[in-house]
Amino acid sequence: MELIPDLGRVQKGSPLTWESRERGATITVPENGVMHCWQCGEELWVLRNWAGTDFECPHCHATVTVPAQVFSAPPAARSTQPTQASASRKSPAAGAVLNFLFWGAGYVFAGRGWGWAILVPYILLTMVGLPALAEMSAEQVLVWTIIGLPIDILLAWHAYQMIKEDQSARA
Repeated sequence: MELIPDLGRVQKGSPLTWESRERGATITVPENGVMHCWQCGEELWVLRNWAGTDFECPHCHATVTVPAQVFSAPPAARSTQPTQASASRKSPAAGAVLNFLFWGAGYVFAGRGWGWAILVPYILLTMVGLPALAEMSAEQVLVWTIIGLPIDILLAWHAYQMIKEDQSARA
């Protein structure tokens, strides 16, 4: 897929003309659209004939699917929010395992920014607590594991359900 140069000078939703190096000709496209990468949030200019296709974001290299909705509304009414079409391909099991092992990581995987508010303190508290863990007896480690296990399971289940709901909402 050919990236289009100098898009900053093109009016959103207007016809687009450029010299194609791949095709060796001047190409005019009746309409272009603007969407945002679901991963990094950067603005991406796309062509109508790209609707439904996947391409690599030039900023973060995530796989992005061009939704047809980018072209269905007038330019002023188009959404400026990141498109999460690729979220439907995320594995609920992967989100559950991430949340089980590292609290909040499954939420970040599911595209929830607030997951960082859980993940960062979890990692910091784990790093601070590791020296104390080395001094605990086996019975104390078992007690803390039994206390933490229900929380691990609950967070894993929640991330799993959240990703399944995202997938059903997009279907």
